[in-house]
Amino acid sequence: MSGADSLLPPEVYSTWVVVVGGLLLLAVAAWYAYVLWSTRAARPTSQPQMARDERSRYLGEVDEVLGTYRAGARDVRALHLELARIMRAFASERIGRDVSSWTRAQIAEHDPTARVGRLLADWEEPSFARRSDAEAEYAAHRAREVIGQW
Repeated sequence: MSGADSLLPPEVYSTWVVVVGGLLLLAVAAWYAYVLWSTRAARPTSQPQMARDERSRYLGEVDEVLGTYRAGARDVRALHLELARIMRAFASERIGRDVSSWTRAQIAEHDPTARVGRLLADWEEPSFARRSDAEAEYAAHRAREVIGQW
């Protein structure tokens, strides 16, 4: 008797094993899809219009910060940090949530114009560098533009 004669033919799985395995795979895929779908951040549909006096309050803050810079009470770094704070407060009011701890990319996702995120990105270097070649007047001008348009 040889070794090949003593081998048994392979057993076939029952149909219920294949069906249960397929259902388990589908259940796992459905669970992943549900988790990904349910944890996504909601996209804002529309944003209410901002009153003119609220805009003028933020524009006044920008002018005040620029005035203290011109008077020599602030340096370029402090000016950009303060402008970033004003723009985050403005974005918080426009978005309807506190965005003071959000990254600039998260703010840009909720800003239909994406201009606040670009401003914050441009102001990172002058805000955190020891020396910067940033221009204070131009930074304030861009902040006024975004406040006026969004």
